[in-house]
Amino acid sequence: MNARTNIALLANSSSPLHPLQELLAVAGYQCNVFHAGRDLIQGLGHDTYEMLLIDRELADISAIDVIRTVRAVRNRDVPIVIFASENNDDDLVEALDAGADDYVLRPLAARVLLARIAALRRRMSGTRLRGAMPLRAGPYELSNPGRYATLNGDRIPMTPKEFDLAMLMFANAGRILASRRIEHTIWGHDLPPYSRALAGLVSRMRRTLNLCAENGVTVSVVYAQGYRLDILDQAARHELSAAARAASASSTPARMFKLLS
Repeated sequence: MNARTNIALLANSSSPLHPLQELLAVAGYQCNVFHAGRDLIQGLGHDTYEMLLIDRELADISAIDVIRTVRAVRNRDVPIVIFASENNDDDLVEALDAGADDYVLRPLAARVLLARIAALRRRMSGTRLRGAMPLRAGPYELSNPGRYATLNGDRIPMTPKEFDLAMLMFANAGRILASRRIEHTIWGHDLPPYSRALAGLVSRMRRTLNLCAENGVTVSVVYAQGYRLDILDQAARHELSAAARAASASSTPARMFKLLS
């Protein structure tokens, strides 16, 4: 283990997470503890941390605000792990959308936690090693260093999870990506049963990038399997666009009748 790996732990002075500092030290990590969100944010200007561990319950400011502030001032490739005491889908989605990379319920066995930290570090290292070359598909371009997209040259800001999902799906255009594979790539583990986090993320990415036939890229749900991104040729674009216009036109009288009745 690289003893120089520097991890920041943000938790209240009474938090049950404090034994993590000793656990991480034994595992070969250097762990600095912060008791207030503002102290961590200020500390980011003085030290370089390779991972942030943040308790969901903080005294001064919310953990979500800390994540958003960190993502605004630091590179998006710094992994953030949120620890929570309750399994709540809304909290999970909010944390992941804000920029967290993992959502961990405590208490958690020490060896499981260390394995998840190591897996997250490997995944983030692999992201860094993929290089600075942009990924292009139709009129879209994904810029890995800046972690943003462009459509016909116009820049589109994206959340961290939207960008990670776009990179995965654009790199596997035309292939069916199993939901479980997407979850492991984006979050590092299976999401809770019946979670809507993945479906919601796909929907938000589609809206953010305006993925549609007119722009030459579509995303489809493959029943009981996962999702597929398709890059359309010119003929397919015209055919799908014409079909969409025809469907819209045919439904107009029915919609007008509803409004007038």
